[in-house]
Amino acid sequence: MVARRRLLGDWSGGDARFAATASVVTVLLTLAAFQKFGAKGLFFPVLAALAIVMLMRPVVAIYTTVLLTLLAEGGDFGLFRFASHIYNHAYKNLTAMDFVVIIALVSVAIDLVRNRRPVRVPRPLVLPLTFLALGMLAGVVVGHQNGAGIRTVVLSENALAFLLLLPIAVTSLDLDRRSIDRLLRAMLLLAGFKAVLGIIEIAAGLGETVEGQTRLTYYEPAPNWLISVAILTVFAGVVMRIKPPRWMLLSFPLLFACLLLSYRRSFWIGIVLALLLVLLLGLAPIGRRLLLPASLAVALAIWLLSSVHFQAQSPVTRRFTSLDPTSLQANLEDRYRLDERANVLGEIKQYPIEGLGMTIPWAATTRPLPVEHADGRQYVHFALLWFWLKLGILGLLAYVSIIIGSMVLAFEVWRRNREGLFRAFGLASLCGIVALVVCDTTASFTGVDERFTIVFGVQLGVLGLLARLPASEPEPLPGE
Repeated sequence: MVARRRLLGDWSGGDARFAATASVVTVLLTLAAFQKFGAKGLFFPVLAALAIVMLMRPVVAIYTTVLLTLLAEGGDFGLFRFASHIYNHAYKNLTAMDFVVIIALVSVAIDLVRNRRPVRVPRPLVLPLTFLALGMLAGVVVGHQNGAGIRTVVLSENALAFLLLLPIAVTSLDLDRRSIDRLLRAMLLLAGFKAVLGIIEIAAGLGETVEGQTRLTYYEPAPNWLISVAILTVFAGVVMRIKPPRWMLLSFPLLFACLLLSYRRSFWIGIVLALLLVLLLGLAPIGRRLLLPASLAVALAIWLLSSVHFQAQSPVTRRFTSLDPTSLQANLEDRYRLDERANVLGEIKQYPIEGLGMTIPWAATTRPLPVEHADGRQYVHFALLWFWLKLGILGLLAYVSIIIGSMVLAFEVWRRNREGLFRAFGLASLCGIVALVVCDTTASFTGVDERFTIVFGVQLGVLGLLARLPASEPEPLPGE
């Protein structure tokens, strides 16, 4: 009897009853899932166990959310195509990835209630997130009044809900400096891993093609954004003489090559602008005084570059020369974006205060479109206009204030922290958000693209965690 107790442990009657009940429930759920979904249903108990672990461990839930978002690419990515099923609709407009994020948010909420800790909102984001919440409410009401079903309207705002809630959830985690440092290093390590996967994809001849000649690494904005932030963080560390870890320095060429081979023109322009800002802000004050002349020099170089006629036919050259405004009329998709913008502006002029509401398509009444896309009239290749069109004037205020508030938050992290990696991440985020504004003028990422919004929301949450740390005098910059 004693040996048996040592083997099984000293269980109380309550523990035994709980174990027996859990076993019975697990068996019943397994049988029901098998009856409903066949052999696939046998995975249900495993998924249920993972969900329970996530609900009980909020930090694990956030890590899992970020990992799945960044490792599971769409069906066009050459590696791990099976992972794209996580974006299939599981219920109405919600995907399995949506439920992962929801579980993470619920996990943080349970942790706050269980430990009686307050909800924390990054101070610079209080007003912007308030505008966003009010704008979302207005988008639901106006969309429903214009004929959309209430359930459809509500479920269509999942990306906006993630932008609203993820920064608050991550900022509310109970993490110390060491845990935040590990979280930040894990994100940077993941960026390097993504760069390696992207280069392997090209080497294997998989994935999407660009310009009909070669294949690209990542077209989706989420991995390109993560890689851009990693590049800027490493560069900021070097500029500020912080001496990043050697593995970060070694990953820099891979990160840069992966971003270059993504052939995303907006990210190319954004990263050049952000690197210039990091260089000027990270240097001594004399370097900052060169901001205006350096900017004029860059503008002059771009103008001269656009006036040169390239004879080379490489995909990179074609993508660069396609930035020339004179080539837009010859490019069907670029001309479509110009016509789309004209029609969207026409709709905004008609409904400048209330907007159209969520799920209500815009009409091509100003200019005819050269081509139609599936769900194209639900989308706008300009994030500011998308917010204004869908959420009305509150959406316009929400987008502008979120960008400004995020920049203020990143600035505080850069200037208030003594730790080198934290400061580099703050400066990289500040300059990266400036680049994001450029990217958002060519496509709608912030609050519109679900995967990008998850990554960006977690990034804002990490900045919120760093801003919560006790203030410390930053190390003096060279020359100060």
